[in-house]
Parts: sequence; C-alpha cells; structure tokens
Amino acid sequence: MKIFKKLLLALFLGAPGWLFAQQENPPLQYDVAVGLHSYYIPAMDARWNGPEPVVFAGVHQPFNQKQNLGLTLRLGYSRGQYQGDALQAQLLFGLAPVLAQHLELGFKLGVGYQFSFYPSAPIRWDEGQWVPGKAAKGVFQVPAQFSLGYRSIHVGRLEWQPYLAYQLQVLFGYSPDLSPLPVSNALLGFKISSLQ
Repeated sequence: MKIFKKLLLALFLGAPGWLFAQQENPPLQYDVAVGLHSYYIPAMDARWNGPEPVVFAGVHQPFNQKQNLGLTLRLGYSRGQYQGDALQAQLLFGLAPVLAQHLELGFKLGVGYQFSFYPSAPIRWDEGQWVPGKAAKGVFQVPAQFSLGYRSIHVGRLEWQPYLAYQLQVLFGYSPDLSPLPVSNALLGFKISSLQ
C-alpha cells in the first residue's frame, strides 16, 4: 500500500510539470465546478439522499490542438453533515470529442485520494476499552466523470467553456462494511483559458 501511495504522489507532482513543459500544447485551462454530492449509485433502487455541497478547482492541460485529450489535476471540498467533511485531490485523464462544432462530450477517468473528517469525536476499541480515535481517515478514489459542455464563449481575452457533469467516485477503505463506497457528484463548471 505504501508503494501505491508513493506512486500516486509522484503522479500528482510529476505529471503536471511534464505536461506544462510541452510548448506545442494549447494553453493551460483553469477548471472550477460546484454542485451537490451524495453517497449513492444510480442502481439497485438506490435513492439520492441528503445531497450536500461540493466544490472543485484545478487545472486542465489539453494534449493537442483539437483539445480532445487532456489531463486534469484538481482539489475538492465536500460538505457532509452526517458522514463528515472531506478534502480530496484527483488526477483525471479525459477524452472530449466535439460535435456540431460547439457541443463537447466528455469522459474522464482517474485516481484520487480523500481525507474524510469525522463529524463527531471518533473513538476506537483498543485492548478492552474505548479510546480516542483519529480525526480523519484517508481513502483512495477511482473517479469517472461524464460531461456535456459548450465550446466556447469569448469574453475579452478569455475563453469560457461551461459544462454540466456527473461524476461517480468509488471510495476504497472507507470502512470494513462500506468498501467500495459509491459517491455521486452532480456538477456545473467552467473551463477558463486565455486566447492564443
């Protein structure tokens, strides 16, 4: 498990530097999204219960001039009244073909890590007694995101690309009884870049 954590850290720190050094790539895009999340999966008669706010901010580097392949590095915060608040980091590889010159269909798949903070004082069983537990728990994510966007709106020297997205994350190691645990995010976002 330690090797996996080191590899994930290397991807977060090393991949963006390698991508940004490529001079022929289109300009870096800033990606901001807000929405609602719920511990839910759209299957098995599950219900969208107790949605809470979620926000993401990050950078997206397209790989080619068509901007249909790219890598996104982003940080997020989600509110959780019952499950606790969470901070997360994600690295997503994306495919975004464009239809009818402006309609962008997107699919992203990646890896991430999340710190979930407990909403109340945690305790754990240790040698026959209850003792204080850790305030947060780290879990691995496997996020998959589907999006529909519009490419693009020009305002001054900036290019804006609005999108709607649905992201399903699978959390591993959340608890012995809930692993993997699905989390759904419904998002409204913008990719913003400077015009060349």
